[in-house]
Amino acid sequence: MIRLLTAQDRAQTVDFLSGAPHFNLYMLGNIEKLGFDQAICEFWGDMVPTAQGEILRGVLNRYMNGWTVYGRTATDWAGLGYILDQHPAGAQRLQDNPGGIDSLLPYLQRYRAAKTEIEEVMDLQPANFQPVAAPTGVSVRRATLADRAALIAFYADAEQMRRSAAGIERPLHDTRVWVAEVEGALVATALTNAETSNLAMIGGVYTPPAQRGRGFSQAVCSALCADLMADQKQPVLYWITPAAGSIYRKLGFRATGQWRSVWLHSD
Repeated sequence: MIRLLTAQDRAQTVDFLSGAPHFNLYMLGNIEKLGFDQAICEFWGDMVPTAQGEILRGVLNRYMNGWTVYGRTATDWAGLGYILDQHPAGAQRLQDNPGGIDSLLPYLQRYRAAKTEIEEVMDLQPANFQPVAAPTGVSVRRATLADRAALIAFYADAEQMRRSAAGIERPLHDTRVWVAEVEGALVATALTNAETSNLAMIGGVYTPPAQRGRGFSQAVCSALCADLMADQKQPVLYWITPAAGSIYRKLGFRATGQWRSVWLHSD
């Protein structure tokens, strides 16, 4: 039986998703930040009735028009796919790392993949961290709301890392953004897309082409990682370009699996 989850399901849901915390970090972060009573964020659970009560075996999460799913092999994947297909908010992107099966896409009727990216997932253990100092003349710091306009302009032309104003305001308010500057101008950025009490998903790492090869991204990522670990949070990320992978390996990140992101198109 599939039903909307509520605050009463919080403990069981967190316990279930914590079985694969790196892949469920977005859902765990949404539970911590938004809970179960927000219009922009909903959770459905595939529940199996037992004599002792309901047992959760699959979770589907919607945040605006982005979707994430996780479950066991025996999960009612068709039922979860139907919810995504029929939801009036629509679906633009799917974090397609369901755990119990290879992909949710075969269970979708309304949507198909417009673009798929398969990236390497990495995490950083404190014992492996190799911090990097900022190059001479470069200032690295945590951004504040006063940096909003500069960050919007910076990310407006950030190629595959391009972000909307809302996509910049959310980490400024809810998680964290770090920047590198030269003479007051932004030259590199890194942020966290989601955080829980003990994990953080790094994203938005960007340096303009003209500024690359000078250690700016490595310095800003190093500062962000140090900030997270000072808060007892383990950094996690996924990447696709060889240059990014090289930066993360130098900082001490190690591979833990693959991450699949799908941009959806409705027929």
